[in-house]
Amino acid sequence: MIRAAVVVPAAPALLPGIGGTADPLADLRERAAALVATTAGAKGADRLVVVGSGPATRVWPGDAPSGAARFTTGRVPDGALPTDLEIGRLLAPSTGGDVVLQSVATDATPQECADLGRELAAGPPAVLVVVADGPATLTEKAPGHLQLDAAPFAAELSRAVAQADSAALAALDPAVCDRLWMRGRPALQVLAAATDGLAGELVADEAPFGVQYLLARWA
Repeated sequence: MIRAAVVVPAAPALLPGIGGTADPLADLRERAAALVATTAGAKGADRLVVVGSGPATRVWPGDAPSGAARFTTGRVPDGALPTDLEIGRLLAPSTGGDVVLQSVATDATPQECADLGRELAAGPPAVLVVVADGPATLTEKAPGHLQLDAAPFAAELSRAVAQADSAALAALDPAVCDRLWMRGRPALQVLAAATDGLAGELVADEAPFGVQYLLARWA
């Protein structure tokens, strides 16, 4: 069963060194790590399941090599972790316990995401760490440039995460999410199916680069 869940951003700059010497997301990294640690500690969970988008739906070895070089040299070793899972691994407490790295295919259908969520819910007790961004089209300089409907979409997504509205997350349209560069859709739809009866708490909703970064807890 999933005892609690934490939603953290999928921003590559959360990985040390990716954002340069300025380290623009250092504060967000610290807040995200603290939220994961306090949530896991409060629930007495010694098992974390990290869920994020990847090339396929699969479990990755905990010692898989870093893929951060894809943002610098471009030379990525074979079997390197997808960025979302590397962020989740980084934010996991260093106090021991099992960390399961579960990717969900970027093109997974809502039904496939729901099936994975129910599978995780049927497993051993765990805290879910969901690595997912909102739309990346909130400003002209955003990665996907400005889409006028991105702001109301982001506002509704923020509401759904804040209120643990699983039905709203499950109803996210893959085509709309793709158009708005909302890469976190599969992971959030896994969250929707994996949890039941949890209360939501929105800790942060920020968009420093025109990308919606959400930090939240469901417990």
